[in-house]
Amino acid sequence: MIKLPTKKRVDLYKNAVSSEQLQLDLAAAQEFMFDAWETDDLEIVLKLIRKAIKKSPLCADAYSFYCEISEETPESKIGTLETALYAASVALGEDFREFAGNFWGFVETCPNMRAKAALADALWESGNFSPAMAHCREMLKLNPNDHQGIRHLLTKYYLELEMVDDLTLLLDDYSGDMRPFLQYTRALLAYRQSSPDADDIAKAAISSNRHIPDLLSNCKLQPKSNSEYITLGGMDEAIYYVNNNLKP
Repeated sequence: MIKLPTKKRVDLYKNAVSSEQLQLDLAAAQEFMFDAWETDDLEIVLKLIRKAIKKSPLCADAYSFYCEISEETPESKIGTLETALYAASVALGEDFREFAGNFWGFVETCPNMRAKAALADALWESGNFSPAMAHCREMLKLNPNDHQGIRHLLTKYYLELEMVDDLTLLLDDYSGDMRPFLQYTRALLAYRQSSPDADDIAKAAISSNRHIPDLLSNCKLQPKSNSEYITLGGMDEAIYYVNNNLKP
C-alpha cells in the first residue's frame, strides 16, 4: 500500500519550486515510471512508484499505474485518479488547451489522457455513469483521432444504457472505423432497428473479425491473451472484444 499525495500536497509542491525545477523533477520521475512499466516484479514496481512520487507529486502516471495494479475497489480509486488528473493538468500548466485537437500527439499530454481514461473506467465500474461518459466525450474532443480507443469504450457505454441517439451519432462520427468494436455494434443496432441493410452490415462485421461470433455463442468470458498487442482480425482481438462487451 502506498500513501499517495493529495491535491493540497500537489499545490504545496507546485508553489515551492520554480517552473524549471518542476519540469526537471517531473522528467526524472517519469524515468522511474518507464522502468516500472517494464518490470513484472510487483515489489520493484511499488518501489519505483514511490520514487517517482517522491521526486515529483506531479507524476500522474505514478498514481494511475498504482491504481491499475492495486486490488482496491473502483470507488476507492476515484479520489486517487482525480488527483492524478489534477497533477497532470498542473504539469501541463497554462498551455493545457493549446494541445486540444491533437492531445495524444504530444508526449507531455499522455499522462493526462491515461489518468482521464483510468478515471472514466473507475467511475463507470462504480456506477457513476454520467461523469464516466463525460470524461470519454471530452477525451474525444481533445484527441479526435483517438489513439486510445475511447470511442470503442463509449459505444459500449451507450449500448448498455440504450442511448441510441448518442450511439448513432458516435458511429457516424467514426464512420471510417472498420474495426469490430464498432462494426459489431453497427450490426446489432441495425437489427434492433430492423434496418433493410442489416444483413449487409452484419456481413461487414463478421469480415472484420470472423472469430467473434463463435466466442459470443459460448456466452462466457475468455482467457486473456498474454500478448500486449492486438492482431487485426485475430483471435486476440476477438478475445479482447468479447471480454469487454459480454456481460458476465
